[in-house]
Amino acid sequence: MFNKKTRRLSPGIHTAAVTPFRRGEPDLKAFNRLLSDQLSSRVAGVVVLGTTGEAPTVTDKERGEIVSAAAGLLSGKKELTVGCGSNDTAKTVRSVREAASQGADFALVVAPYYNRPSQRGLLRHFMTVAEESPVPVIVYNVPSRTGVDISAETLEILSAHENIVACKEASADMQSVTGKLTVGLDFFCGNDALLCQFLASGAAGGICVCSNIEPDRTCEIAEAAASGDAAKARSLFYSLYPLIKALGCDTNPVPIKALLSAAGYMTDEVRPPLLPLDGGKKAALLYAAAEAGIYMDQGE
Repeated sequence: MFNKKTRRLSPGIHTAAVTPFRRGEPDLKAFNRLLSDQLSSRVAGVVVLGTTGEAPTVTDKERGEIVSAAAGLLSGKKELTVGCGSNDTAKTVRSVREAASQGADFALVVAPYYNRPSQRGLLRHFMTVAEESPVPVIVYNVPSRTGVDISAETLEILSAHENIVACKEASADMQSVTGKLTVGLDFFCGNDALLCQFLASGAAGGICVCSNIEPDRTCEIAEAAASGDAAKARSLFYSLYPLIKALGCDTNPVPIKALLSAAGYMTDEVRPPLLPLDGGKKAALLYAAAEAGIYMDQGE
């Protein structure tokens, strides 16, 4: 249906955007403000309705509103990737088609979770989705959430499909990741704490959480690595590392929402079963942000 000469995810940083809520409903005003700041930054694109966007608790109607809002605002100026994965192949195909009809440039498809398919099952799942998708597909490997790890061998086979263009890799096993980076796909780091290591190993960029609040400095890390200035990339990364480490104090996106709330972007509301960050963790998070040179009030 597609070939990789026509459309590849741009190298650099793509922000894994949060979905703001207010009193139980998506806060599209806050969402537009967040995306407006991303639009004026150096990021290559925005990913909505991924893990950070709380996709599991967003309804189909809300998905349409969120994707349409993002597509309308970004409007070809930044690449829009939409999280479309589930543990049901047929449902995933429907989600990909719907996102494409609403303006998505790429579909992010996570490895099926809970039912934990074999490598053969993973291969069939992604091949089926790629065959049916009107937009290029990004494979998303996040073993800590799905219970399965997409092997290098499976990724090698998937890389031959014209409509599978990249992999968001969120494994913390750098030995495994190093082997995967030889596969014929563009790799994007899905674990902010390993961004510098991924880039040094040849990754094309990152799909990042910290760039919700600090997009340009996150981009500078990727830009320095791409230009061959490893020392500058490391220096910039470690200047941001106190924040990146602190964002791991609770389940994503709970900490980044607390930080964005303190910055006045939105409430810190998350949907159950997630809960907002408790006071002690929030104080530590704000202290870490200050260590990274990001200062703000306590917010809402």
